[in-house]
Amino acid sequence: MTVTMIDPSLLGIAAELPRSAYSTDELLDAGQGHLSDRLEEMLGSLGVDNRHSILTNYPDVLFRGAEPEIGIPVVDLAVRAARRCLAGTPEQVESIGLVLGVSSSPGRLVPSLVCDMFARMPELPRTAQNLSIEYMGCSAMAKAIDTARWYLACHPGRTVLVCFAEATTPLSPPLPGFHRHFLELAPEERQEAVNALHGFLFADAAVAMLLGGEGDGPRFGPVSNLTNALPEDAELGTVPDGGSDIPVVDGRRGYTLSPLVTPRGAYYARETVKMALADEACKLATPAEAAALLVHTGSVRILDALCTEFGVAPGDETVVSSYRVLRDYGNTLGCSVPLMLTEPVHRPAGQGLLVAFGLSFGCGVFTMTVPDGGWTPLP
Repeated sequence: MTVTMIDPSLLGIAAELPRSAYSTDELLDAGQGHLSDRLEEMLGSLGVDNRHSILTNYPDVLFRGAEPEIGIPVVDLAVRAARRCLAGTPEQVESIGLVLGVSSSPGRLVPSLVCDMFARMPELPRTAQNLSIEYMGCSAMAKAIDTARWYLACHPGRTVLVCFAEATTPLSPPLPGFHRHFLELAPEERQEAVNALHGFLFADAAVAMLLGGEGDGPRFGPVSNLTNALPEDAELGTVPDGGSDIPVVDGRRGYTLSPLVTPRGAYYARETVKMALADEACKLATPAEAAALLVHTGSVRILDALCTEFGVAPGDETVVSSYRVLRDYGNTLGCSVPLMLTEPVHRPAGQGLLVAFGLSFGCGVFTMTVPDGGWTPLP
């Protein structure tokens, strides 16, 4: 039997962000006397200039070595985003046949985020299937779209609720003492600068979207994937603690980053975009032809490099959403690309490209076709 794949249509979308927010300047002010001049300059150039959304009273705890007070559990963000999304499409709730919980920072290992959502949301059909897509990092949206395509092809008339939720702030280590730039450290001391980078770049968010086989919103095309082209790329960034290899969960999980993250990340994005352009469903000859180019918010440096690679001026209207989401919300892992779709901007008709890449190390690229007349997300 041949199954005809369905390009999911975006029926509804909503975001939920922590209420506390601090600019990078405020965080740098809190770090006076704790950061070398070179490190402070690097952190200030990350592109996270405003509304760095975080769960904790970060300036009070980041440099004092105190345990942060978690203000909003990640499941709360997920549930709020899901309810806001469904409020815009109440007639679709009974059609939900699959709920995806997508996170690389779930509140606990078991039960999963999606099971906790069912426990908190009696309005979800009890018979709907549920699936956790966890620890896929920044490429998570590609996995969710792929899964929705398979499900909708087999279950016509049903819809898929996807909830991306990340809470990385509680995993950022306290930073007492004095911290220096990568170039001021011996290689074996690199983690010291990674810890400071983690505290400034990564932030928290949740985005829920409802996908269906028919609708007036953008449609997402086939996903091109590339994962660990080199075996050693699996070690470019790791969270080694808390898994079955190291079962004792005590304190904070470590987060490592290799100096090769930027060049290898650019490689994965470049090669996967080539694969997507070669797909017969893609009508674009180059990324520069895309009506929208939504690229994961690794950092300004990575975005600038990819814009050069793709023949697009940094900050061009087609890619500006990536820069704005990085500026306003930081790097929110799997929520970053979905957040771009929540922006209250009018997307012109035509085909765009969404590029979701991240550690583990993988990349997923897929098309987004906006119908005639364009599309603006409902408030």
